[in-house]
Amino acid sequence: MHLAEAAALLNALCWAATGVTAKSLSSAVRPYHVITVHTLLAGTVFIVVVLASGQISGVTDAPTRALLLFAAAAVLNTFGSYIFFTAVSKGTVGGTYTTTTGLYVLLSLAAGAVFLDERVLPLAGIGAAGILSGVFILNGRGKRGSTALEQESQNLRGRLMAGAGLGAVTAVLWTLGLLVLKWGLEDSDPLTGAFMRNVVAAAIYVGIGLSLGAKTAIPKTGTRDWVIMIASAGFFTASTYTWNYALANTDAGRTAVLSSTAPVFALILAVLFLRERLNVIALAGTSAALVGTLLVVISK
Repeated sequence: MHLAEAAALLNALCWAATGVTAKSLSSAVRPYHVITVHTLLAGTVFIVVVLASGQISGVTDAPTRALLLFAAAAVLNTFGSYIFFTAVSKGTVGGTYTTTTGLYVLLSLAAGAVFLDERVLPLAGIGAAGILSGVFILNGRGKRGSTALEQESQNLRGRLMAGAGLGAVTAVLWTLGLLVLKWGLEDSDPLTGAFMRNVVAAAIYVGIGLSLGAKTAIPKTGTRDWVIMIASAGFFTASTYTWNYALANTDAGRTAVLSSTAPVFALILAVLFLRERLNVIALAGTSAALVGTLLVVISK
């Protein structure tokens, strides 16, 4: 396995840990608050890393084209993430994750082939299908008995369609962000890309917070919630860099496929740390996704 592929899988693990950690937050903390803390901490970390490592020249000397592409990718990914969380709140969690992940992988492979001249080998295509099948099984398993809210949302066709529709919009935005970021990395390095992605995203959320004032203020909460948000933000920061590193060193479609294993890692982490039960269907979904991942890794 190449280092870039390992980075893509590590990205999936860190992204899964980001969500699993945040799941323990109290109901007073909204997704907007979590995303804001993520971007502010990540932006701060990358500013410190760039300054401390003496890599500030990588940012100041980067071609204007690359910086503009990084900024555009940050905007696309930031709004894509916001729409994704909105989709989760309006539709079923399983349906939204499945729609978003499935379309994102398919669109990324197609975009890589059309715009980046990347080859999609048959074995990689079979592997991608295996991962999507595994994600579909995982997100469709046993949601009925989870909470009354999810039971209600599954019975409302309108909410299901709304979640799926917004999930599709998210997939399109994330695919565009993938393309734009890949083009930017052709003229720059992963650290500069990660720096720009988080600083621009942090600026967006700070601007929203200043314009809306008290409506977006983080509610008064205990130390426990802050510890969880900071831990989740740490995983988010790691996921940002590993994503940029993988994308800079391997194909965009390949990176998207391997990073789509995040739901598998999320399940494993939930079993280990949230005491969720692992049933036969979950094992089948995990196995399908892992076999698919192996096929993608060995296909090149």
